[in-house]
Amino acid sequence: MFKTLLGALGAHTAEVETELFTPGAQPGQPVRGIIRMRCHDRPVRVKGVAAELITRAEREHDDGESLVDMAFARQPVFGPFELLPGYPLEGQFELVTPWETPITFYNGRHLHGTAVAVRTRVDVDGGFDATDTDPIGVGALPPQHVLLAAVETWGFELRHADVEVGRVDRIPHSLPFFQEIEFGPSPRFPTLNQLEVTFLADPHGMYVVIEVDKRALLFAPGRDVMDAIRVDFATFEQVDWVAVIGERLHSMS
Repeated sequence: MFKTLLGALGAHTAEVETELFTPGAQPGQPVRGIIRMRCHDRPVRVKGVAAELITRAEREHDDGESLVDMAFARQPVFGPFELLPGYPLEGQFELVTPWETPITFYNGRHLHGTAVAVRTRVDVDGGFDATDTDPIGVGALPPQHVLLAAVETWGFELRHADVEVGRVDRIPHSLPFFQEIEFGPSPRFPTLNQLEVTFLADPHGMYVVIEVDKRALLFAPGRDVMDAIRVDFATFEQVDWVAVIGERLHSMS
């Protein structure tokens, strides 16, 4: 559906439509689509049109948290040009999802709290007009699926996921945010209140960061404990990940 550009272009002057050919992807895979533009009553000068991926992330402040839209991949589509009445313009694009893209689906379930979308940006005099945001599904990579299933095998129940602005200490990654997938407590690990998993992937493998919230005991206060595992995509099928996760959890608890 065409949407009217607002702001610097003036109402009812130009319209844009984005159609996705691939409504879903896995990290590292492309999302393809086409952007169409048209105008009605007068020419419009456009500096450029681009497609980008965005996600909504939590940013911490001294007085609480706020939600911000974070762009993390961008592909120019066309421009500069003059859009003339009666002469619509269209251009195809291909956005490669970064390996660290937050996932929104695992094992056929939506990860509530995480969303990823394609957003069209049109650069005109007076600034950007963001338009026509289209959500996409990002499915878990096979190794991510295996690791999450291993956590569930140990009795932790998947709750939700969110994206946080910031960096993970001592783990290399390129995006200015990271996803946390949260699980509720397991009866097999009574000293743990909850568990969070973060994936930081690259073309060859991924770091799996596990953070647990330990309950306060008689002579020990409650605290967070973190561990990290490096997974090699080429050899991950040769590893008993249920056993590996179990060993790490027993050590952390």
